[in-house]
Amino acid sequence: MKDQENNIKVGFTTGDMNGVGPEILLSSLQNNELLSLCTPVIYGPLKNLSYTLNHLGFDISFNKISSADKSKEGKINVVDDFKNPPQISFGVLNKEVGHAAFESIKMGVKDLKEGKIDVLVTPPINKEAIHSDDFLFMGHTDYINSEINGSSTMMMVSNDLRIALLTEHIPVAKVTDSITPNLVENKVDALNETLMRDFQIERPKIALLSIDPHVGDGGVIAENDKNLIVPAIKKMQDSGVLVYGPFSADSFFGSAEYKKYDLIIAAYHDQGLIPFKTLSFGMGVNYTSGLDKIRTSPDHGTAYSIAGKGVASTESFLCSIYLAIDVYRRRKIYDEFSKNKLETSK
Repeated sequence: MKDQENNIKVGFTTGDMNGVGPEILLSSLQNNELLSLCTPVIYGPLKNLSYTLNHLGFDISFNKISSADKSKEGKINVVDDFKNPPQISFGVLNKEVGHAAFESIKMGVKDLKEGKIDVLVTPPINKEAIHSDDFLFMGHTDYINSEINGSSTMMMVSNDLRIALLTEHIPVAKVTDSITPNLVENKVDALNETLMRDFQIERPKIALLSIDPHVGDGGVIAENDKNLIVPAIKKMQDSGVLVYGPFSADSFFGSAEYKKYDLIIAAYHDQGLIPFKTLSFGMGVNYTSGLDKIRTSPDHGTAYSIAGKGVASTESFLCSIYLAIDVYRRRKIYDEFSKNKLETSK
């Protein structure tokens, strides 16, 4: 059935509905050009979506459906299976709103797994609001990784910069103990495949940032890079992967060294996210690489301070939608090429 459809079916969760998530979602879907590229399927309470719609004065209409299978092209489809939607109070942390955000994610991920939607785009959540006995994850990525085949890596993507992380949402004190040569090899190998399959880069060049300042200064500071990063780089280079480093992070971005590479892998969260958000904030996308399904998200949070005011920028969210569509198309081309190449070699 899917092969007969013209548009890619894009699933949308609501995010934290007291934040800017519904605003950037609905504002983006006012774009008729977007509706010509994809068929949107929102997983959320119609009552709350309509409240946000009326509050902000957006001129769009919804097509309520019981399942993504019943979605229609050219319509903004809403799967509403929410029995008791929470009250919206913009800018306020609310556990009931957090629970609704989890229900939205759960529905979207289930349909993504089952192929009822092609890709999933997730507005921001508030981790404190969503955290509960049912949701004991650090965020979207950890939950999706537990449900979808593969091993995920957070990759931040903009037009001029891609940054991935060896370790993600863990305390800085645990970073070094979490990194092993095997982890580095597996991450580099998977990300190299992602760059070829999802971004159509034939021979990716990858840079690894050091764990310690100045790459440990030859052991004066520490030998973590020498013991953990260098052996993995050597092994990956011997296998033909174009990976280089480790590079000292303090000057890597200021000197524009990053422009020589297709991907930079940071050792820990802030080492990668601070330069990324400094250089690309508002235009960046959080891409969950390494899974057999496609999920993207904007590079910002719930922004409670401006929620409900109609001033939230849609740029990062729109970039998230376009990247999801692009990756879906690239994967189909890459997988078909790989299949034909394999059959030809038999």
